[in-house]
Amino acid sequence: MTKLKFLFVALFCAALVLQTTSCSTNDDGPGGEEVGNDVQITGISINPTSLSLEEGVTSNLVVSLEPSNATGTVTWSSSNPAVATVDSDGLVSSISEGTASIAAAIGTFSSVCDVTVTKEAVIVDDITLKGSDYYIIQLDEDSYSAIESKVIQDFRPDDTTKFLYVWDGTFEGGNSVGNNFYGLDQDWISLKVGNVGWSGAGFSVGSAYGDIDMTPMFDNPEDYYLHIGFKTGQSASSYLFILTDGQAEAKIAIGNDFNDDGTTYTSYKQLTRDNTWNSIDIPVTHLNQLGLFYNQTFQDVNIFTMLAGGNQGTTLDMDAVFFYKK
Repeated sequence: MTKLKFLFVALFCAALVLQTTSCSTNDDGPGGEEVGNDVQITGISINPTSLSLEEGVTSNLVVSLEPSNATGTVTWSSSNPAVATVDSDGLVSSISEGTASIAAAIGTFSSVCDVTVTKEAVIVDDITLKGSDYYIIQLDEDSYSAIESKVIQDFRPDDTTKFLYVWDGTFEGGNSVGNNFYGLDQDWISLKVGNVGWSGAGFSVGSAYGDIDMTPMFDNPEDYYLHIGFKTGQSASSYLFILTDGQAEAKIAIGNDFNDDGTTYTSYKQLTRDNTWNSIDIPVTHLNQLGLFYNQTFQDVNIFTMLAGGNQGTTLDMDAVFFYKK
């Protein structure tokens, strides 16, 4: 009986010791420190740090906090919401052409993405831009970009080696408001006859440009056409275009017949006179019939000249002037 009592007391004491030891691990005790769940943030970064977007598109920005296991709420902002906006998730929306800085901030830390917004790319779908071997006299930038890889020579004015000229006082500036031949909000050639009794303007390619080589049109004239976009709202206007290869020239009238220094040129094409664009395609074989062949290289010429008579106020609105291979 004494042995059993002793064993019971021993077991009781052992259990008491174990309980005391177990409780001591959950007790802060003297010098203990509770560890919290928050991690101190030391920095923030945006990826990417720059964006180039066309108008009307979206792109996601991603932020990273430092250290990598830090968490917190990021505040987004745009320096120029008229150009680009950003939502609470870092989704950037491009609005209009320009630049903006998109910032992500948390606490005293911030990071910036520089955003450049460009105009929406315009894809011009027109049969006249589906050819090849272009010799450009006048064309807007968007349409030119659509065919740039197929341009053989570019005669558009640059005021250095190529010029749009007007004989003194014969034309005044017109009104290129609205859409051009390809339906784009870009300028075209718009002139109005002045009060001197005649008119003349054109495209000049100076000697500094170098050789003008259009001889492929001599080798295969049946494949090539001269295109001119033209519009008018005037009932009796007529126009004369003069082309040259440095040794011969061809004169082509459109609208009504055109009288130039006593010579009457029969109209090649009548015009729809409701201020809508006319598309004029003139075969190079027709220029051959007029004595113009482009059979050698040449320099320093007025490659394309426009006359609109002498009636004050007559308008000349022209666009998309080029030779091309169909």
